[in-house]
Amino acid sequence: MQANRAEAAPVIGRSAPAPSDTRGKHRISAEVKRLEQESRSLEEEVQQLEKTEKLSAGLQEFLLKVESIPDPLLPV
Repeated sequence: MQANRAEAAPVIGRSAPAPSDTRGKHRISAEVKRLEQESRSLEEEVQQLEKTEKLSAGLQEFLLKVESIPDPLLPV
């Protein structure tokens, strides 16, 4: 009976090798990839917004010029 207890008792000072959790690593890797994609998408959106502001300013300037020239087909 005591021999069975000795075998069942864990050895102090030694740790069992940790099982490799590939599923956890896969989830972390997938999350990192998703965050990288989202980051790239946001960077592209910021670049588009920066271009839009410049375009918007250019359009406003164009409209001012066009509106300042009288239309030759309209009566004065």
